[in-house]
Amino acid sequence: MNSATKITQIRAEPPYILYVTLEGKEIKLDLTPLIENREAFWRLKNFRYFRNVGIDPLGGIFWSEGEDISPTKIFEYKTNS
Repeated sequence: MNSATKITQIRAEPPYILYVTLEGKEIKLDLTPLIENREAFWRLKNFRYFRNVGIDPLGGIFWSEGEDISPTKIFEYKTNS
């Protein structure tokens, strides 16, 4: 993702899936490895919290308690299914 690319829409699906729209294309992200293996993301195991995801001004993904994924890391979680 280059610095000019911005997420314009985002939606969450159980268990840990995000659909993000950038440059008019929807991309599916599976955050399961991140959430299950990184202690700092423990709050995201609760779907009621997970679904309150937002887009930060730099084009990254964030949650209200400080969890975030930078724009340069988003594609690490892309899935083809």
